[in-house]
Amino acid sequence: MQPRVRAIYKIDPEPGAPAQARRIIAEELESLLPEGVLDDIKLMVSELVTNGIVHGASGEDGPVVLDLLFNGSIRCRVLDHGHGFAERARQAGAGGWGFRLIEQLSDCWGMRCSPRRTEVWFEREPR
Repeated sequence: MQPRVRAIYKIDPEPGAPAQARRIIAEELESLLPEGVLDDIKLMVSELVTNGIVHGASGEDGPVVLDLLFNGSIRCRVLDHGHGFAERARQAGAGGWGFRLIEQLSDCWGMRCSPRRTEVWFEREPR
């Protein structure tokens, strides 16, 4: 039977937050994934946590939330208290390299925005 992991962490919006997110991923998934896949997951989570802190107004409204699910494949969500920027982020050439990286390294990804919260997620098979 495939092991299952479900983990939810609150990460305070501070300079060490992306490194903390990478450590969380390593602790939760290191024994379950090949090294290269683990490195990709850590990089994507680090990018999403950074975006959540920089663009998400988390400093005023609380922590970024990292929600991780492993059930044969990996699904990761990062939630912040920003209002989002989905249309701008999906336009060609808009923004930084973070979403381009997520698009290249994940099997699928997306974003849900509301006036009070933004959720960015990705899924990845462990191959």
